[in-house]
Amino acid sequence: MFNLKKIIILIMSIALTAGVAVKAPALDTDEEWLGEKPEWMPDISLENAFFTKYIWRGQNLGDEPVMQTDFSVSKWGLTFDFWTNYTLNNDKSVDSGRYQEYTEIDYTIDYSFNFGELSESMEMDIPEMMEALSMSFGYTYYTFPNTDWNSEAFDSHEVYAGVSYDCLLQPFFTWYWDVDDGDGSYYIAGISHTLEFDGGITADVGMTTAYNDEQWTPESGWSDMNFSGSVTIPFMNYFYVTPSVSYSLILDRDTYEDAQENEFYGGIAVGFSY
Repeated sequence: MFNLKKIIILIMSIALTAGVAVKAPALDTDEEWLGEKPEWMPDISLENAFFTKYIWRGQNLGDEPVMQTDFSVSKWGLTFDFWTNYTLNNDKSVDSGRYQEYTEIDYTIDYSFNFGELSESMEMDIPEMMEALSMSFGYTYYTFPNTDWNSEAFDSHEVYAGVSYDCLLQPFFTWYWDVDDGDGSYYIAGISHTLEFDGGITADVGMTTAYNDEQWTPESGWSDMNFSGSVTIPFMNYFYVTPSVSYSLILDRDTYEDAQENEFYGGIAVGFSY
């Protein structure tokens, strides 16, 4: 249960993040007040999100409220991403003693491309059915601050490859292979659908299911399913607010040594994109 102090911390954090947008010049929302982006300039995004708990691939990594920050820079299909998780726990007796600190900082390099766009830029002919096909490849360096940096538990390395298809339900499949401490693979497939409304508002619903092949666990099995829904509300051209809810369903408790439970969680994100 949230106590009053936790609620105040969460509300203040959301207000501070939203304040970045509120202090922006109060111009007509139809006007691109940052000006036209130069052709050489990469896409930049910054998002601050607050969740009731930290659920990762079906595993509960923090049963207290968390703040997650994501910053990315993209150009020519190449993306550099910086992500952090900060626990808002204010009771040292719960949640493994983690107390208002960064529990995870990740660095990701990703390269993604669409076959249709690639063939057009290279003036190549490909079968029409391949034009909607996209692929991605990447590497993530996981670090866990506030642990002994000399220990094996301080960091880990993961590579991944994914494929998606731009059609009804937007199906995708991704293989994650932790080549270090996680020492295993995680395979996830999913579908999603987006509804568009006036004012640029969108609603997204999605479902994923995954198979864990001894990644951070001694057993293999169909590990989890996730059902999610979110609404994205843009404002002032470059900003957005996204409330979301999710439900994580454990499929095989032996995979996680019966240590994980079904989880319902939610949150809100405030972001900037240019």
